[in-house]
Amino acid sequence: MKQATRRLLAHGTNATLVTVMVIASLCLLFVLADATRWSVDLSEGASNTLQAETREKLNLLDQDGQTLTITAFTSQAGKEEAPFKNQAVEDLLKALDAESQVVSWRLMDFDRERLTAEKLSVTEYGHIVLQRGQERVDISDRELFRRVGTGPDKRLEFVGEAAISRGFSQIMAPSQRVAYLLTGHGELDAEKSGPDGLSELAGLLDRERYEVRPLDLLRTDREGVLPTIPEDAAVVVVARPTQALTAAEEDALLGWIGRGGALLLAVDVGTPTPELLRRLGISVPDGVALQPEMQVPYRDRPIPRFRPHAITTGLIEDKLPVVLSHPAPLKLADAAPEAQVATPVLQSTRDGWIDRGGALVGGGAVYEPELDGAGPVDLAVALELRPGGPMVRAGRPVARVLVLGDGDLITNGMIGDAPGNAVFAVHAMHWLAGDDRRLGVATGAVGRATRSRRLAITAEDASVIRWTSLGLMPLLVALAGLTTWLSRRGR
Repeated sequence: MKQATRRLLAHGTNATLVTVMVIASLCLLFVLADATRWSVDLSEGASNTLQAETREKLNLLDQDGQTLTITAFTSQAGKEEAPFKNQAVEDLLKALDAESQVVSWRLMDFDRERLTAEKLSVTEYGHIVLQRGQERVDISDRELFRRVGTGPDKRLEFVGEAAISRGFSQIMAPSQRVAYLLTGHGELDAEKSGPDGLSELAGLLDRERYEVRPLDLLRTDREGVLPTIPEDAAVVVVARPTQALTAAEEDALLGWIGRGGALLLAVDVGTPTPELLRRLGISVPDGVALQPEMQVPYRDRPIPRFRPHAITTGLIEDKLPVVLSHPAPLKLADAAPEAQVATPVLQSTRDGWIDRGGALVGGGAVYEPELDGAGPVDLAVALELRPGGPMVRAGRPVARVLVLGDGDLITNGMIGDAPGNAVFAVHAMHWLAGDDRRLGVATGAVGRATRSRRLAITAEDASVIRWTSLGLMPLLVALAGLTTWLSRRGR
């Protein structure tokens, strides 16, 4: 064989081998990418990455080990927004599946899979069904998307992650719990939607499977029978009463604690202090708690520091500040009652103080040692009362009490004024109810939105892209190798 022929064969063989290796490498990369679904989120604000709250809930679901099936139905074909809606839902389901070992999902064409829809009693497009064992949560299309803006700026946003995350909470707490809200003394009202109402808190608790009901301890339906806390109560809330409780009501609350119950008691500056606080070793000194670190531009809205506790762990990790409004100071007794552990949860900074009036400097209060009380000042205190002591009867569970020096913290006007207020309120409810495992996953946020700026493609488009990458690109590489071989052959 001539030298020139051997050289041409060598070049041709090398070009063919390189082409085959490139094609094999591309195929391998495609298979690995499809199998592992590893991805990098380069979207604005990492909007396509699951939130920490969602990941925590998936982790809890994984620990339970029970399969969670998500059945999603497509939007109505032919609608302008259908491709975006279907793609947004599919992307989220894929992300959930990649993050969890127990999530199983399917996206079904509502028109073609009517039998499946009928079996699930689904009658609308874009509906999602979460199922785990006998538990089920339904999420409608209007909970997954919202419209924002007006006129030409009007757009559709996807908030489905928040909706599904709330569904996870409901799945993990299948039995709805009851939070009773004491009434009859000018307390904050769960049905009131104004700034001083608790309707937003009630909504947050509803998503966490708590039903808020009123509790009247002044009335009885039978003569000689005193009002008591219902047996189905998970938590009793006394939200800033403006009138003093009667002795019978205080006895009922003490009896509830004695049964190992949970109590959230919020007081405020100038409101009556329930006598049971003294029994719990807590007093409310005269004055208002202030500190230099405050929410702009309010001088009486301190941003307290968190003390280590189960309620505050998630807030500390996520750096979510809580803001109070004109809070009352709390003071623990020098000697704690027997079988009781008191832990400050919120506390002023070291340079905080109890202000009792005096001179103003630059329009604001300043610390005056001869008049004011030195800090740091306790602003929220958590109590655990063990059975067998003077407060809780033997054989009962540990009673939990949370005392807040600010009723405004949980009102509509304040719950959205700071990132941590809503989270603190829900965490407090979980802790009081003994649901400690959910403390790190509660949130009050509506959820991050995904705007309709993505590229929505059909299944046919995806097929074209796949075969272009697997067929056309390797073919171009092969042609390049052949061209190189022919050009060298002609030399």
